[in-house]
Amino acid sequence: MTSALFALVNATADFTVAGQGVTTDPDTGNVMPVQATLAYKLFLKAVDVDPTAFPGVDYNGTVYEGYVVEPTELDARIAVGSTGVLTFGSTQPVRFEVLKARMGYGDTGTLGATLTGALGTRVRLLTQD
Repeated sequence: MTSALFALVNATADFTVAGQGVTTDPDTGNVMPVQATLAYKLFLKAVDVDPTAFPGVDYNGTVYEGYVVEPTELDARIAVGSTGVLTFGSTQPVRFEVLKARMGYGDTGTLGATLTGALGTRVRLLTQD
């Protein structure tokens, strides 16, 4: 199903998630999980950073809220704390962290499935300036 917000897409996000298996770092010999990248198109808007979220810290970051519109559902491996790279048009990509995903109504049940199918999955991302 296509999101009703698809015409408003203004960003792409590449989420880094765990893949299958492990790999060995050739420099250190450390074993680590294989990483995969999942690409999504989003409709986002910038909102102010809540000063109560980082009390006493002079934080230079931007919070973006909006919807994942293609595909409309996030992979189950993407959750709070997931990271990736966010790109708006031809600007330089910036690193981000997921603050919230699947907010409020969730993505299951009658209401959640209907809203997710019509609009997409709601997300909140934090970038560092």
